[in-house]
Amino acid sequence: MALDAATFAYPGARTPALLDVSLAIEAGTVTGVTGAVGAGTSTLLLVAGGFAPRLTGGALSGRRDIATNRIGIVFATPWTQLTGLATTVRAEVAFGPASLGRPRGSVLAACGAALRDLGVEHLADRDPASLSGGELQRVVVASVLAMEPELLVLDDPAAELDPAGADALYALLPELARRGTAVLVATPDSERLARTAERVLVMEGGRVTRDGPPAAVLDDTDVARIARAAGCPAPYPLDVAALVARVVR
Repeated sequence: MALDAATFAYPGARTPALLDVSLAIEAGTVTGVTGAVGAGTSTLLLVAGGFAPRLTGGALSGRRDIATNRIGIVFATPWTQLTGLATTVRAEVAFGPASLGRPRGSVLAACGAALRDLGVEHLADRDPASLSGGELQRVVVASVLAMEPELLVLDDPAAELDPAGADALYALLPELARRGTAVLVATPDSERLARTAERVLVMEGGRVTRDGPPAAVLDDTDVARIARAAGCPAPYPLDVAALVARVVR
């Protein structure tokens, strides 16, 4: 997936939410996006995944090159992503691959693998409407993974999860990349992003202002400012080397 000088404005907006953004996301990588509220991180994900302006309306200029139709997106609000047609978690997760016309055996295999990946096999026979927010978020992620996307776009995917659940979800992202998926994840959680992503984009005012390895991009000032703006606790130092460098400088 590649963007070249992409600029996007929502319907009726006076100023663009995304301004002159150029980047490429490679298969087999985890790319993180972070920034304060209103920085444009969610808009970048919608444009990168091909959902804006197709579903949102608005105007997009510049070039967007998406080489696959197998794109999955996960939002921070899992209840908005339920089909409303399934009475069990297993049926909910199987709905996506089944709707793609895949054989029954393939659907069941993909469903089972996704449930295992998210640690929700024990919920397979539960009604999705009976789940907690954290359980539901893991089920939604499993539903998207069951369709085996080549580009996976996640917008603050651990917002409904407890710390252990968030750690497990972020630990899964590099494994998905090793399987060949291109992962693009936006979050104010700079600590987990630093542990997970190979590359981090920092956004301000609809622009990408920093782009590089986490240790080079997420300095103390950025981490604290983004965490405060999102109402998150200040994260721990990125790593021991970074901590030593800050102490001795």
